[in-house]
Amino acid sequence: MDNTKRKVLNREARILPWGDSQGVRLTREVLKEAGFDVDATELELEVEPNRISLVPKNKVTPFQKLFDGYESRKPETESLWEEAEPMGKEEW
Repeated sequence: MDNTKRKVLNREARILPWGDSQGVRLTREVLKEAGFDVDATELELEVEPNRISLVPKNKVTPFQKLFDGYESRKPETESLWEEAEPMGKEEW
C-alpha cells in the first residue's frame, strides 16, 4: 500500500469553446502545484467514464526501455559456446 501523502486541491473549471473544439484552462499556479513544468510539458490523457486525467508524457520509447540499464559493453560469452564443436558444415 502506498503511504505517500498527497495534497489534493479541489478547484473548479469550465469546459469552454475553443475554435472547433472544447477546452479547459489551467492556471500556472495549478500546474505548479501538480508538479508540471509550466512551459514545456507534453501530456497524455487517460480517459475514463466521467474522468480525464493529465499525465506527463513519457519521452522514453518502448524500444529505448529495452536498453534501460545497458552499460554499453560487450556481454560476457557463455562457456557452453566456447566448448562447442562444429557439427555439419558450419565454419567457426
